Amino acid sequence: MLLSCLETASSSDFSLKNLPLGVFSTKLPLVVHPRCCTRLGDIIIDLAVLEEAGLFEDIPGLSSQVFCRDTLNAFLEHPRPVWIAFRQHLTELLTGNILNAFHADHKLQEASFHLVTEVELHLPIRIGDYTDFYASREHATNVGTMFRGKDNALQPNWLHLPVGYHGRSSTVVVSGTPIRRPCGQLQKDPSDPEQGSVHGPCKRLDFELEMAAVVGGPPNLIGQPMTLEQAKERVFGFMLMNDWSARDIQKWEYVPLGPFTSKNFATTVSPWIVTSLALEDFVAPTSAGQQDNPVPLPYLQDPSYSSYDVDLTVAIETLKQDEPVVVCRSNLTNVYWTAAQQLVHHSVTGCSMKAGDLLGSGTISGSKPDSFGSMLELSWNATKDVALGDETRKFLEDGDRVIMSGRCEKPGAGRIGFGECAGMILPAVHSDMIHPIAHLSAKERYGQFKLYSYWRSSSAWRVRIALAAKGLSFETIPVDITKGEHKTVEYLTKNPHGQVPCLECVDNVSGISLTLTQSVAIIEFLDMAFLTRRQLFPSDSADKAAALEMVEVINSGTQPLQNIFFLRAIEVKSGGQVVAVDEAKRVIEYGLLTLESLVKKRLEVCKGPYCLGSFSPTVVDAFLVPQMYNARRFEVDVERICPTLVAIDKLCFVHAWFKPSHPSAQPDFRDE
Repeated sequence: MLLSCLETASSSDFSLKNLPLGVFSTKLPLVVHPRCCTRLGDIIIDLAVLEEAGLFEDIPGLSSQVFCRDTLNAFLEHPRPVWIAFRQHLTELLTGNILNAFHADHKLQEASFHLVTEVELHLPIRIGDYTDFYASREHATNVGTMFRGKDNALQPNWLHLPVGYHGRSSTVVVSGTPIRRPCGQLQKDPSDPEQGSVHGPCKRLDFELEMAAVVGGPPNLIGQPMTLEQAKERVFGFMLMNDWSARDIQKWEYVPLGPFTSKNFATTVSPWIVTSLALEDFVAPTSAGQQDNPVPLPYLQDPSYSSYDVDLTVAIETLKQDEPVVVCRSNLTNVYWTAAQQLVHHSVTGCSMKAGDLLGSGTISGSKPDSFGSMLELSWNATKDVALGDETRKFLEDGDRVIMSGRCEKPGAGRIGFGECAGMILPAVHSDMIHPIAHLSAKERYGQFKLYSYWRSSSAWRVRIALAAKGLSFETIPVDITKGEHKTVEYLTKNPHGQVPCLECVDNVSGISLTLTQSVAIIEFLDMAFLTRRQLFPSDSADKAAALEMVEVINSGTQPLQNIFFLRAIEVKSGGQVVAVDEAKRVIEYGLLTLESLVKKRLEVCKGPYCLGSFSPTVVDAFLVPQMYNARRFEVDVERICPTLVAIDKLCFVHAWFKPSHPSAQPDFRDE
């Protein structure tokens, strides 16, 4: 499988020389939640599976569990030497140049390989801040000429610093996301601003061909600017970018502070980050050649001033066309200010730059008309028609799909592609079409809860407490363990261990039914899935460890040994030497004495009334209450051996979470 993948990838945009990074997920029949990946040819390689198999443990400086996450940020936060070591190690793993079992382990390959047509690609990073620059001299000259004349095309500061403005990271979306035509304020009379404005849909919607630099590495301290060399070390890689622009909204609003709502409605990026390491063989002079008139200030001067030879194209596909029409062919060499210069200038005042920050290049236009990177330039501010087969455009219309692509190739260096950066224009939403904001809450995502339970089961009781804590309604399906209903074939298909509880629910996003067993696992799932309600597990790692310690005193050290079926079996096998009730009582007393000691110690430093010293019940209290019930069943003198736990148990008894979960409130309750 791997060898054939390597062979077909050699002529692909995603060759072994590329190995871009992204985030993917799959749906039915095998659900893989968003996690990190790379691509080789048409194969998506699940890096989380390789990480789980221990194939990255020998990479110096690489933290664990960085690729099982839904963004690449954890990996980006590492310094550049780790990026280099990881790329080299991954290449050697795939080519077999290091001794590893990956080539022979077909099950591992099967688990980690997915066809690109069978996955969904996601925004690969969590973007902290996004800044858009104006780095192409050709583009700046074109726009300046349109509005100020050829003699005043460039503003006085343009050749002295990378001009930029802060964008909006919340509306950066991955390729394929539809783009809604924005509405906003438009100048009422294009020739007379004194007439004021009207509200309406943008009539001059435009694309902008850009390249986005992704910042990585540990952040510089606030107040500490970077050097140019440090900035180069922090440029992790690049993504294609379409920074959509509402030109008519921009015209009215941009004075004096620059664009605002005309640029904040959408920015599309490709799903793949091509690393700067992969582009090293494609370093090339910029279209300017050198920066000598004027020479930049020292902090911006780059002795190896250059860009990358990446061919860039923009195509438009209309609703009437079968094939997209290419309207622009440009190149990443058409930038005057490089990504490293943009980054070092961004930090010149001491701004802290963090992993996941995004720097847009600004529109990348060349010197020829067919290399102009926006409709504003291609139509020369709507004075020319842009041919699209049998149609023409001055700006984008509803239904138009803009497709950007980028690749580089040369003998000996392989071929590297950036994937597709595409988006289709949807009609504007007018004020009478605006609906209340829809939010898929956890309650809407997970529903149809069914709890297979026995009324007196401690484990099922704990889960009932957790369900009450999260405010979840559920159907109780009694399983009478005294009649062996937990050992039926039907039930064992749900819970192979043949125990209660068993919780079923439906994931309304994927449509998949989830079946969960074991009380600790179920409670942790509910805690993570329903974050809007008070949490049962503490968020602090030390507090969570303390909670689990107390939980396990009951769950592992006490409850299994008080199981009456288990104890009766021991009684029979011991020939009556072990008395079941006496043994259960002894085990419970020992467990409660241990828990009493742990809780008292905790309450010496924490002021809350519950087991962890909290002011709200936690998972420990959910385990304590059923255990105290059982202790009394076995006639343990709880008032004597654990008075602190008795007080907490009484407090829980009147708490809203605990009342509906009590055995006496269950449909299968019977008074014994």
